[in-house]
Formats: sequence, C-alpha cells, structure tokens
Amino acid sequence: MKKFKIGLAMLAAVFVLGACGSKKEAATEKEEKKDIKIACNQVSENSLKAAKKSMEAEGYKPEFVVFSNNIEALQAVQDGNVDASFAQHEPFMKSFNEQKGGELAMMEPHVYYTGIGLYSTKYDKIDELPDGAQIAIMNDAMNRDNSLLMMQDAGLIKLSDEKKSGYTALDIVDNPKNFKFVEIEQAQTVRSLEDLDAATCFFTFMFNSGEDYKDYLIRDQHAKDFPISLIVKDENKDTDWAKVINNSFTTKESKKGINDYFKGVFTFYE
Repeated sequence: MKKFKIGLAMLAAVFVLGACGSKKEAATEKEEKKDIKIACNQVSENSLKAAKKSMEAEGYKPEFVVFSNNIEALQAVQDGNVDASFAQHEPFMKSFNEQKGGELAMMEPHVYYTGIGLYSTKYDKIDELPDGAQIAIMNDAMNRDNSLLMMQDAGLIKLSDEKKSGYTALDIVDNPKNFKFVEIEQAQTVRSLEDLDAATCFFTFMFNSGEDYKDYLIRDQHAKDFPISLIVKDENKDTDWAKVINNSFTTKESKKGINDYFKGVFTFYE
C-alpha cells in the first residue's frame, strides 16, 4: 500500500510538471512570436514597406502577402493563413465579421484614414454631369453606402429616411438628374472612368493608377469615421506582437516614409 501511494504521488508530480511545462512552453511560444505574415493589397504594401524597418528594429521578421481582393485578405486572417492584415477600414472589417462570421478586431490606436471622391475624365465640374449619367459606385456594402451618402451630402440625390446606413440604389427617393448607378468592385472603379461618366474611387486607387487624387468633383465628408490600422483575430489583439506591429506604422521614420510616398493620400490620427 505504501509503495502504491508513493507511485501515485510520483505519477501526480509528473502530470503537474508536464502541465506546467506545457503552459510555460505555450506562454513562451506566444511571447516569442517574431515571424509575422501580414496581408495587404498593392496599395497598402507601400505603407508596410515604409514601416518595415521599425518592425525589424523591435526584433520582428515581417512578411507581406499581397492580395488582389480585400475579402480574401481578411479571410486569410480569419483562417489563420496570415497573422494580420493592413489595408481595410474598420466598417469594412465589421461588415466582413457580420457577413462571414468573422472574429476579427482592429488594433488601437488607429493609424490613419483616407477618403473617397467622385471623379470624371469627361467633366470638370459636378453640375456638368448630364441627365442620365452613368456613375460607378463600389459594390461592397460599406463603401456603396459611403458612396451614396457622399452624393446625398452634395445634394445630387436624396436617400430614404427609413434607415441611417446600409443604403443601396433602391433607397434613392429623389434623383433629379436620373443618374444610373453601376456597381463595380472597389479596385476597378478607376478603370471604369474610361467608359462611364463618373466613378466613386478611393484616393489610394486613384494615386496608385497615376491619377491626381485631389482632382475630384466632390469628396466624402466623414473620412475620419473609416480608420485603418492592423487587423488581427480577436484572440490576438492583446498580444505584444500585434501592439508593436501596429505601433510601427506611427514611428517618426514610418510616417515620413508613408507621407513621402503617398503625398498626402493618408491622414494620420493625432
């Protein structure tokens, strides 16, 4: 009996030590994560490149994975194929969470924001747009909503009072010039300028296409409500690596690199 009790005690000790070892291993692995894969698009990759030295100065080894589609980039974070994403604004991420059952979170403090404008290669002023003009708007829920609100703010259309967001063309109750709205994927709206009368485009995509992003007919009035910063799985938002990578975009060197490249496309939060 005595030997049996000693055996049980030794077995229990092994389990305790094993459990402690596992916990310690997990904690160490979490703390020592240094290889970070970050999803981006062709535009935001340049912000990542500007911040790379600041990331490396903190001991991290970032790898940038370029996606052509923002939904695919966020899905890669959700699936664990990459650790984070840096390209999408917060309302877009929240829309992804609602529609795809995502568990993503945006890091704070927020890094910067950009804007959208209504552009045309055929007309120089907003009142020159003809009756029945064909206008491209972005086809994802949040940016379609923002495009229509921008045009309502400019007095071009009136939207239904029955809701405050989530607008589609079906919610237009007054359209004096009978504009025809064509929904297009956000990265393609710049190209649509060749064929349509006007298009709503992000400053970033206009800049990336070599166009003057300041040459808009009108622009949005609520750009600050669309912050951009690092997006991670909710379970990772309190990790050291997520905090450090997010903060790396706001170092003096990173800000200078981003501003030098983008020439004012982005505005940093103060």
